[in-house]
Amino acid sequence: MTLPLSRNLIALDLLRFGCALVVLAHHWGNSFIHFPPPGGGALLEGMAFAIGWSPWVNSGWIGVELFFLLSGFVIAWSAEASSPTSFALRRLLRLVPAAWLCATLTAIALLAFGALPVEAVVVQWAGTILFWPMIRPIDPSYWTLAIEVSFYLLIGVSLVGGSSLRRIERVGMLLGLASAAYWIASYFVEVPSSDSRLIQLTLLPHGCFFALGILIRTGQRSAPRLLPLACSIPIGAAALIEIEKHRIVINGALPAHIPALLLFLLGSLPILFAERLQPWLARHVSASVAVMVGLMTYPLYLLHQELGALLIGGLLHLGLPFWFAAAVALAVMLIMAWAMVRYGEPPLRTMLKRLGSDRSRRPVSFGEAAL
Repeated sequence: MTLPLSRNLIALDLLRFGCALVVLAHHWGNSFIHFPPPGGGALLEGMAFAIGWSPWVNSGWIGVELFFLLSGFVIAWSAEASSPTSFALRRLLRLVPAAWLCATLTAIALLAFGALPVEAVVVQWAGTILFWPMIRPIDPSYWTLAIEVSFYLLIGVSLVGGSSLRRIERVGMLLGLASAAYWIASYFVEVPSSDSRLIQLTLLPHGCFFALGILIRTGQRSAPRLLPLACSIPIGAAALIEIEKHRIVINGALPAHIPALLLFLLGSLPILFAERLQPWLARHVSASVAVMVGLMTYPLYLLHQELGALLIGGLLHLGLPFWFAAAVALAVMLIMAWAMVRYGEPPLRTMLKRLGSDRSRRPVSFGEAAL
């Protein structure tokens, strides 16, 4: 497999991979203790955890919000001058192969361990590979894919009749203002819960992050204008309110909004300065390695909860200490993600290309990464 290099921004690949590791640390070091996944959680029950690091990874959920911010940035890049058909095809070719393969691997593992009833696994697997948002997915991490797809649909519809950066910017402003109105209103009146699946699919809870990513990108490509700058203020406020909503998290009453804000700001810097950092990073980081770790992010994210719980739980039952079990599980997850990118996705992507009409010959680039 030849990895594309020409359009890659190394900072974004490294950020993407870092976000996946932050989310993984949050789930393994915090959620597995308090709210383990439904399948692998049975193996974790009653096991001894090294909980000393739990407060430090409480705010790792912010990695998902950074994924949404990054998605807004790169989709604004990749959608420019695209037709709705070519945009939809590139999204399909990026999302589907890894999702199908990871869902199938997770289903096989759940069946092999007897972690869930066969009927439940079959239903969850079918709903996952069909991207049906109202069925519990085979791994809890898939919950974000439906939100990403909703965002892609919004951008795809906006491309009908022509594509321009200015049009994408307007979509970002409208999305951000709608999300800002939702969160600001939530401070004064009761609004539909952001945990509702239907509300999530409207993009109201998370649209502020996609919008910020779009406005960062469009602001870099065009002369500064008053309207986008003015819109960024309520959009940014909405993002802060959404983060503040998590100020009391699952580890007792420990406030976690300050670490989350710091992580969010830190994660925003590589997006803001990606192009300026490129020459320096190109001298110190192999472009092919950056591409590979960037592409590994998606399968790593999709595999890490249920399979991670099964692996860690199984190793704990064998008497291994938590840290060793987590290290082994991480190594296995990384190898599986690499193998998925290197050998699993390319043939399936080629098959899907043959089934559809590939009107766009552009290779998958950094702007095509889903998460």
